[in-house]
Amino acid sequence: MVGNRRGEASRAALLTAGKAAFSSDRYEEVSIVDLARSLGVAAGSISYHFGGKRGFYLAVLEQAAEEFWGDLLAMRGPALDRLTRGIDRFLDEAEHQPRAFEALYADVADAEVRQIRDRYRVQLTDALVVEVTGSDASPVLRAAIDGFVSYLEGLALHWARTRAISRAQVKELVVGTMFGTILAALRTDPDIELTQRAIDAALSDPQAVAFLGSLSTASKTTE
Repeated sequence: MVGNRRGEASRAALLTAGKAAFSSDRYEEVSIVDLARSLGVAAGSISYHFGGKRGFYLAVLEQAAEEFWGDLLAMRGPALDRLTRGIDRFLDEAEHQPRAFEALYADVADAEVRQIRDRYRVQLTDALVVEVTGSDASPVLRAAIDGFVSYLEGLALHWARTRAISRAQVKELVVGTMFGTILAALRTDPDIELTQRAIDAALSDPQAVAFLGSLSTASKTTE
C-alpha cells in the first residue's frame, strides 16, 4: 500500500514537471534525462510509469485536457457568466501553456494527439448543445456548435500567436459568435427550442438582444 502511494506520488510529480516542460518547449526540445535529474529521480522512472518519452508526452497532454474539462464542469452560475469564465479559462491555457496548447489545438498531423483533442472537443460540443436546448436532437444545432468550437480554437491560437487584439476583444468576438451561431441555427431549423438558461443569457447581453431584434425583423420581411 505504501509502495502504491509512493508510485502514485512519483507519477504525479513527473506529470507536473512534464506539464511545465512541454508547455514551454516543443516535444523534441524536452530531455527526459534532464527532467528526471531536476526532480532527483532516475530517467528510467519515466519509462517505468509511462513507457518512455512518447507515452509521457501523451499522458501530460491527456491530463492537461482532463484538468481543463474538469474546471469547466465545476463552473456554476448563470449561463453567460459561465461562458465568459470558460473563455477566460481557455485563453489562460493558450497564454500560460503555449506549446501544449499548440499541440492540442493546432492542425497537427499527430494522430494520437488529434485523438485526445477530438475526444474533448466532442464533449465540449455535447455540453454546449445540451446547455442551449436541453437535448441533442437537432443535427443543425450540433453542426453549428461544432463549427463554433473550431472557431474558438482558431481564434485562441491566433490571439496566442499574435496578440493583435486584446483578451477583452477576443471574449467579445467569442460571445457574439456564440449567439450568432445559435440564431443562425434557429433560422435553419425553426423546431429548435431553447432552454430557459439560453434565453436568459441572450436577454442579459445587448449583442444578443440586437441579434434577436434583427432576426425578428428579417422574419417579418420574408412573410
